[in-house]
Amino acid sequence: MRREASERLRAKLVESGAAGIVLTTTDNVGYISGFESVMDGWRQPEPIAAVFVPASAHLPVTLFLPEASLIGLVVAAREGQDLLFDRLRTFDFLNFCVTARSTDMDLELPADVAEELNALSNSIDGNCASNIINALADCLRHQGLVAETILFDDLRVGMALNQANGQKYADGLETIMAARSIKTSGEIAVFRETGEKADMVMAFTVGELRCGRSWAEIEKRVAHFMIDEDIDPLPHSPMLFGGSYDTIFRPDLFRTFYDKPFSHGDIAILETQGRYKNTWIDVSRTAHFGKAPPAYREQHAQVQRCFAEMVAQLKPGVNTAAICESVRSGAAQALAVPDKLLMIIHSIGRVPLESPVPFPSTGLQAATEGFEVKSSMVLSVDCLYFGSRYGPSHMENVFLIGEDRTESLYKYPLDLIEVL
Repeated sequence: MRREASERLRAKLVESGAAGIVLTTTDNVGYISGFESVMDGWRQPEPIAAVFVPASAHLPVTLFLPEASLIGLVVAAREGQDLLFDRLRTFDFLNFCVTARSTDMDLELPADVAEELNALSNSIDGNCASNIINALADCLRHQGLVAETILFDDLRVGMALNQANGQKYADGLETIMAARSIKTSGEIAVFRETGEKADMVMAFTVGELRCGRSWAEIEKRVAHFMIDEDIDPLPHSPMLFGGSYDTIFRPDLFRTFYDKPFSHGDIAILETQGRYKNTWIDVSRTAHFGKAPPAYREQHAQVQRCFAEMVAQLKPGVNTAAICESVRSGAAQALAVPDKLLMIIHSIGRVPLESPVPFPSTGLQAATEGFEVKSSMVLSVDCLYFGSRYGPSHMENVFLIGEDRTESLYKYPLDLIEVL
């Protein structure tokens, strides 16, 4: 899986004319190398690991990590994790590595671990650098690439290398995101697992809905269930949206009052989000407490028809914005307030939005201009109706794009959920 990803990235580098790319953000380092650190959870604004992917297949993929983290590679290999690197370079992380290097005869490593570390040391180039920037500078200087353009997913790192040794640098964020939007066979296998997990979470969530129970109670139960299923819930909450309505539009669209018990007539938007094996879950369904009025039931059915039309057009070669616009000018016109139907198609992966569109990829142009659908993309289709006196009707699924067919990775029914 990692090798497949690195080869795709190398092809993108050749297209761009760059000599290589330095990746220092946590998700990109993990995407290419598989390396993860316990310190990733610190969410440091400065890099604590890096990977260099050269455009030339004759040069090695190099992983940069704190010297004290070498033992982590031994552990990862023993656990069967998918790691990719040809060579290693190390650097000091504060004084952690200095402390790790000191000898303690009472805490000697077992012989087998020491042997594996010694074997790993044969992959290390150069000396342990004083920091990650110096390690990168030594590597690029050693490979004769200082005068060549190197891309960076963090331009601050590129600027620091330019100041250190005159390195030519350019922005590489769009290059790596374009590569990440086309999934490897290994990623697709994980996405299939993630789809099964998403269905389980939604089924559990629906089973927890009942009048008299508050949104906060349900969220806590869902969070516990997700953790038990090895899913990391969305920070602060496993459920992004909620909604409580009577006969008029209310401003509390994105969350019910957390301490107010649900009662007949309330509507809840169930968007459960989290990461399973570093792969994002993004699924939405709509629940009505009590039997829904016929008018609301018909509204939901109309939104569902819009969703179905979006999915029917989801195939290689089609532009995502064109799909949404065709539905907006067609099926969506049956809704009371067509302009309140939010439709967007976005790539999904290690983060919720991996769409291959120019920076800033979260601007309006990303929705109005869209991007070309390609085989092996995994796309989330969002169809969210915010309008009318009846309250919202939301739904979204994640789809695998194949050459001949589009497959929904989530199987939980899109039909309106009525909590009776």
